Amino acid sequence: MIPFESAFVVGSLASGLYSALYLHAQGVRVFVSESKPFESDTKFSEATRLLESAGIPHEFGVNSTSIMAQYDALIVSPGVPPDAPILVAARSLGKPVIGETEIAAYADIPVLAVTGSNGKSTTTALLGALVSSQYHDTVTGGNLGHPISQLLVEQPRAGRAVLEVSCFQLETIHTFHPRVAVFTNLVPNHLDRYGTMEHYFATKQRIFENMTAENDAVLNWDDPALRGLAPALTPRTYWFGFADMPYDGVHMVGHRIVFRDRSREVELFDTGDLRIPGRHNVANAMSAALAAFLYGVSPEVIRKAVGTFGGLPHRLEYVCSSGGLTYVNDSKATTPESVMTAVDALSGPYAVILGGSSKGVSFDGMAAHLAQDNRLVAAVVMGATGPAIEAALERAGLGQDHIVRAASLEEAVQYGADLMARGGTLLLSPACASFDMFRDFEERGDAFKAIVLRRCATGSL
Repeated sequence: MIPFESAFVVGSLASGLYSALYLHAQGVRVFVSESKPFESDTKFSEATRLLESAGIPHEFGVNSTSIMAQYDALIVSPGVPPDAPILVAARSLGKPVIGETEIAAYADIPVLAVTGSNGKSTTTALLGALVSSQYHDTVTGGNLGHPISQLLVEQPRAGRAVLEVSCFQLETIHTFHPRVAVFTNLVPNHLDRYGTMEHYFATKQRIFENMTAENDAVLNWDDPALRGLAPALTPRTYWFGFADMPYDGVHMVGHRIVFRDRSREVELFDTGDLRIPGRHNVANAMSAALAAFLYGVSPEVIRKAVGTFGGLPHRLEYVCSSGGLTYVNDSKATTPESVMTAVDALSGPYAVILGGSSKGVSFDGMAAHLAQDNRLVAAVVMGATGPAIEAALERAGLGQDHIVRAASLEEAVQYGADLMARGGTLLLSPACASFDMFRDFEERGDAFKAIVLRRCATGSL
């Protein structure tokens, strides 16, 4: 049930637009407010068309406090900072500030949710494939792909949802209540927003706060922070990981992945079934298979679906090969830890393109990992964080002859390809957000693919 009769929606891109359309269809009086000028984004034209077609009033270039004051609640997109003046004004008036993800609770459909620092997008996509293979009315999205409001507007008969949930989205939940929730791992991330790991971790933990003893939490046994979290949780706790420990959950037994608890042992899939490379993707598949199994997906369906899942765009995505050089797009690697995971999944010599906009995290661990890897031919640094990454690599002992500065992504590809003339892999794995040069990691990845596909088409090294 929707606990308000009117809503002031902040933001007119997908999360804001479709939350307004969904609420309007449920009989809620809605107003959409976009702080950016109409001419600043071509997507605003389509948003305006849909809003006007639905008869929803809206404004661009300002968030009007006087209009906001006439509505019961404020609905906010995850990209809006928590200290935005309109949010501060709403709180001062005692109005609830509610995130778009809360619409999953209003729709009252079962949700399987995934959060974590790394691996959550691949885990969400695979979990969506597993669940939808048995339950065909499943929708998959959230922070990955389309927001839940858009999924429900476009597929109103959806029976359940598999959602990636970011920490930004978890900041503004109220009654959001997954039936199964996966926490993949915890590493430093978004410290530019949260300041401390304690604050970041506490925000991530909110995924469990409305769950009951009838629900299931899936945690990574190999992550000490998550082992420490488990005793405080209300839902039943199950584990995935590589440690040989007697926990309830999934284990690797040779090349088999099996579910084991006090009463049964069930094989879910074989690692030979996986089409996505790397040990980290074995862990992602273990967590997705465990969550699906706990929800009721049969082992037969799990194994078949695991064997057909080809991975995500922008995550260790093979693009093309030319002259012995393979190009791999890992633009979604926006943390140093994800870069380490990516390079560990490669075979043979490689060069890596690093850099972007800052998320306030240290590059020292990544730099040490790269400096100690004798397969690394070169690190090509670019973007706002390029100097900081270069300094970290130098502190870690990587010689200047292995570090190259680039002024653009195209230049980075050129330098990387020149250095890899004897063959190997040129990997885009930035360790950073993209906002200094691109709209998002997808635009960055698409730009990389366009550049290297031209090279492959002409046979350039």
